This record gives sequence, C-alpha cells and structure tokens, in this order.
Amino acid sequence: MAQRNIIDVELLTEHLGYAPIVRSLKSAPKALGFEKALKQKKPRPDASVNVEETAKLEIIDGVHKLETLLCAAIDKNFDKYELYVMQNILGIQPNHRNWMRLAHYHGLEFNVVHEDAPTRESVDALRRKLQASQRLNVILHAEQAKNAALLAKLRGVIGGKPAGARASLGEVKIEGTDDRAPFQFLQEKGDLTEGDFKTPLTTTTAFNMSQLQALRALSTSLRNIMPDLKDPSNVEDGPEKNKSWRRERMEYVESSTRKHLEHVRGLELGKDGEVRDGEWQGEGRKFAMGEVEGLERVVSALGGGSEEPAEQNDPDAMDES
Repeated sequence: MAQRNIIDVELLTEHLGYAPIVRSLKSAPKALGFEKALKQKKPRPDASVNVEETAKLEIIDGVHKLETLLCAAIDKNFDKYELYVMQNILGIQPNHRNWMRLAHYHGLEFNVVHEDAPTRESVDALRRKLQASQRLNVILHAEQAKNAALLAKLRGVIGGKPAGARASLGEVKIEGTDDRAPFQFLQEKGDLTEGDFKTPLTTTTAFNMSQLQALRALSTSLRNIMPDLKDPSNVEDGPEKNKSWRRERMEYVESSTRKHLEHVRGLELGKDGEVRDGEWQGEGRKFAMGEVEGLERVVSALGGGSEEPAEQNDPDAMDES
C-alpha cells in the first residue's frame, strides 16, 4: 500500500510540478485572525479579588476555549476533505496506472533500440581495440627505451653530449668531448658555418677539406692492417703470384661453369673442358670410365663367339663352365 502511494505521489508530482500535499490548505483557517489566548496570570494571594477582573478572565477563557473548539472542528473537517481528495480527485486507480501518459511523454518511444546503442559485438570490438592499443603502447615504450640507449651509444662514439631534454636529435654539445672517440672528427665542421644554400659548391668543398685529414689517417691505418688480413694458405709462389684481377676473374668464371655442367647437367668434361664421352647423359650421376669398361666386358662375355681367343688369352676372363 505504501509503495502504491509513493508511485502515485511521484506521478502526480511530475504532472503538477509540485508535491500534492493537501495539508497546506489547513494553514488558511489558522491565519484568519484568531489571536492567541492571553497568558493567564496567577491570581494574587490577596483575599480581596476584584469582581470585574474575575469576569474579564472568565470571558478570555471562554473565548480561548471557543477558538480551540473551532480549530479542532476545522482540522477534523479538513482531514476528511484531504482523505476524500486523495482517494477520489487526486487518486490514481491501480488498473489505470500503467496506461497513463503525461503530456511531455508524447513522441517518446522507450522500447525502440537506438542505432548507436552498444551491442555485445561492439563492446567486444572496443575491448579488443583497447587491448591492442595497450600492447602497442608497451611495444612503443620498449622501442623508445631501446632507441634512447642506441642514441646514447652513438653520442658516445661521436664524442659529444646531448644538448638537453628539449633539444632536437641533431643537436649535440661539443663541450667536454672525449679524445678517444673514433668519430670525433665529424664534429669538426671547419668553415661550414660560413656557407649557406646560396654557395653549395663552397660548402661542399669546405666539408670535404675538413674531413680530409681524418680520411688520410683511416687510409694509413687500413694499409697497415691489410697485410695481416691475407690468408697465408692462398699465397702462391711462381709466376701465378702476380696474376691480374682480370685473369683471376676469368678463372673463377671457368671453374664455376665447369662445376655447373658436371653436377647439374651431368656432363663429363675433360681437362680442357671438352665433353669426354661425346654424348649428353642427362641429369643425374655421371659414369666413370672404369664403370663403362666393366659394362663393355660384361656385354662381350654374354655375346661369346669371336671374342673367345681374346678371353682365353686374358687371365681375368670369366669362366663360363
């Protein structure tokens, strides 16, 4: 019952714009001008009491009682009025409660699903995108840390220090450079700062001249290292030691071609590159001369006849008996 009253009051409040409390009407009769009863003064303990004063007190007491009786009657009648209004005028029948529609409800469809309403598939897709973004974020942070370490190593090789947290990647301080850095010469720009885009030839020449000393030093060090890098097993004595690079290239091409023809094409080549048996054997294993001669002896033994004297003279001939 209390739940019904709460629902009815909420519905009426939404419709009227204020709470339908009928008890607020009862304040009107109370403000009609009834004065509050005067406080009764305690009679003096004097024996002599004035008759006029006693009559005045009785009149005031009677008016107060009459006012109290009238207010009680009005309250009782308004209580009845309130019950009647709440049950019959402002009341909502239980069978009509689910079918009522207020004026500002027209045009609203609460059962229709909105096009942009989230579905299970859209939520799953959004969750997968979030997980992929988190994985990508972790990968990017790891790549950033790796690149930062690589940049630190490169700056150490160059011999400079980073210009600061907000400096660009190309800005490197030359102050406090390390003399042992192998690529420290890249910091020596020479007269490059004096050139501009209007004189590109001058700028390029100045850059080449600034790097010339370092290139000479590297070339000298490489010449000193080259003799130690040669393989002693490949050193040959005699006239072949002074072969030109053209001769070495031609020999390499010939040996590669010979290997291809022997292993892939199945040809048996001689010392000078000629085909030994004169026929192409197709792809596969090549036959040695010993194998071919053995097959010829087997064929001649099976044929018999004219080759018997030769077989008798041959101590290695097969005995057919």
